[in-house]
Amino acid sequence: MTTASTVILAACGDIMLHNRYQALADENRAAEVFAELRDIARGVDLLVGNLETPLTRGGFPRDDKLCLRGDPKYARVLANAGLAVASLANNHSLDYGAEALAETRGLLKAAGIGVTGAGATLADASDPVIIERNGIRLGFLGACDASTKPAPSATAERAGVLPLAAEPLLDTVGELRAQVDHVILMLHWGLEYSLMPTPDQVRFARLACERGVSVVLGHHSHCIQGIEHYKGAIIAYSLANLTDDAVDWQGPARHYAAPLTEADRESLLLRLELDKSSVQLLQPVPLWLDDAGRPTAAKGERADKILNQAQRLSEQLRTTKDLQSYWEDTIIERRVAGPLLSWWNDGSLWDKLRRFRPGQMISAWLLLRTYLRIKFSRSQSRWMLFSERNDTRPMPAVRNKPVDD
Repeated sequence: MTTASTVILAACGDIMLHNRYQALADENRAAEVFAELRDIARGVDLLVGNLETPLTRGGFPRDDKLCLRGDPKYARVLANAGLAVASLANNHSLDYGAEALAETRGLLKAAGIGVTGAGATLADASDPVIIERNGIRLGFLGACDASTKPAPSATAERAGVLPLAAEPLLDTVGELRAQVDHVILMLHWGLEYSLMPTPDQVRFARLACERGVSVVLGHHSHCIQGIEHYKGAIIAYSLANLTDDAVDWQGPARHYAAPLTEADRESLLLRLELDKSSVQLLQPVPLWLDDAGRPTAAKGERADKILNQAQRLSEQLRTTKDLQSYWEDTIIERRVAGPLLSWWNDGSLWDKLRRFRPGQMISAWLLLRTYLRIKFSRSQSRWMLFSERNDTRPMPAVRNKPVDD
């Protein structure tokens, strides 16, 4: 319960407002989307989230990636729903160019929503949002990891996102920490549809907390991940999607189709109570994206499932002592051992010999290279071999089923 000397902060996951949300805006029904969220968040002092679609009807989409955008009407709708701070540090904020990003920032600020994480220059992208409630000063800063393949990072002369580069970002955190009671770091990072953060994420999150961050709020994985208590700080590695819709994109060299899954529709509203010197985790609110695309309070068995999953993943995170080995073993099993076992179990040795094709030697080399990369590379990109939705594993050469001779 909030008092005159505490602040209740609520954080939601990714806010995506493409496709069906545009149709609702065209029908003047945009306000319906967050009507229940407004009631759920009643009594909260501050609501924050990651806005993953630029709000514009102009601009031109990039042709090298899936591009998303939302209607400008949603700036006022989000403000009416209680959103106080939006991070734009993500891989879609510049989908429609620098002018669309500038328009989005302007719309949000005009609606009374603080903006951080992306801007016309590095200085704009690094500009935190500082809010005081009940005598407690909170500083919000958003950053985006390169592994999510965002638009270019902001520079002194170029629009972009604030990059998640450890030392420069932690220097900015240090400057912000001197001005506020608590720093809340909003990070777009990790692997899509992975239930566990990578060793690199955990390492950075803990380092950030040691350098003065009170709360780390993660986005991008599109599924719920564990919550960690570390040295008095709270780390929520992913809160999943607040809103989302299916996509079917055809690019010049790639077709990307992603229907909504159950994981896409489950999320958490994280609730925290902060006083001048500490932060406490309150019971999260389980959310469900209904058939109309509206975030609602999950009920009954669905609510239990979401909360139990969050608790289980948090416990798994706490008890997994060697996260690096966990990831290496997981990827080797899925990307190397899995295809080999599938091939080995497909018919007799004689079948394998008579069906042999030269392309299988290439597949074998790809499997070996995958194994070596996982075991010996130190690049964070090796974890990108894990992907639930876009399966990148090298498979044995495709062949037709044999016909009777």
